[in-house]
Amino acid sequence: MDHGADHRRTIEVIGARIGLGGRCLGTADGPRAIRAAGLLNALGDARDLGDIVAREVVRSPGRHPGAAVCAEFERVSLELRDAVEGTLARGALPCVLGGDHSIGAATQAAVGRAARAAGREPPGIIWIDAHTDANTLDTTPSGNLHGMMLAAVHGLDVPPFRRIVEGGLRDPRRTVYVGARDIDPEEREIVSRLGCRIYTPEEIRARGPEVVAREALAIAGGREGADGGGEGGDVSVSFDLDSLDPSVAPGVDCHVEGGLSWPEAETLLRLIGRHLRIVAVEVVEVNPSADIDHRTAHLAIRAAALLCARHVPPSARH
Repeated sequence: MDHGADHRRTIEVIGARIGLGGRCLGTADGPRAIRAAGLLNALGDARDLGDIVAREVVRSPGRHPGAAVCAEFERVSLELRDAVEGTLARGALPCVLGGDHSIGAATQAAVGRAARAAGREPPGIIWIDAHTDANTLDTTPSGNLHGMMLAAVHGLDVPPFRRIVEGGLRDPRRTVYVGARDIDPEEREIVSRLGCRIYTPEEIRARGPEVVAREALAIAGGREGADGGGEGGDVSVSFDLDSLDPSVAPGVDCHVEGGLSWPEAETLLRLIGRHLRIVAVEVVEVNPSADIDHRTAHLAIRAAALLCARHVPPSARH
């Protein structure tokens, strides 16, 4: 299917009520908070497919998340992967709501699997996040699954993700990190070795979000030099609310100072969302228990609407 043929194709919303990837289970309530703040009004004619829900599991003490967490994580991730593949098979645009960012393994693997099934090259990835999420079980200081999924998606062996990413691996040379600023030393070596591109908030401010958006689309789209106006190949986009500065988005799991302002993020998201070959959108890591006056949930709505190329109604503008 030529995804560029209809920039207003149907959006299917999939909630992923999963908090197993971190140590704050509050992110599992993110999809409910985003919907309650008015998501479906902002997206217009979207179909809401409901939520995929992780069971409550007690995490083992220590760095490793434990067998029970990994088993439930695999189960719910495979369910999410199937749901995203189903949306893609219907020619719709999946808009996946997190939940913690560990759901990215299922979403991104689904995109890769669907592309290969259709005889196409798997899309590139634009990952807008304070972190690069490229640790392995050997390098992670925290043991949190939400910091490992892109290592697995890029082909490194991360046992909890083996079945989830099967058949859906993506080319790390077409992965672009935007807003990353909290990267573990060994993780940084992994990202460098894989050949991913990182745009820090400092570089975005120095060069301007317009330039960064164009370059990110060119790299992820497989055509460096493309102008982002429909040139290049397919791209999936994942937006973590912790890419924003905590003063802007307080309702997240991991607060990292020095993040993007909303005007910077809005420009990036608007330009990326205008790209005619966006095949999947994720908006993740809203933690309602840490939010203030639903500010972060409303920003999640704006992000989803911009990435899905929908007009944002005044009621969602905060």
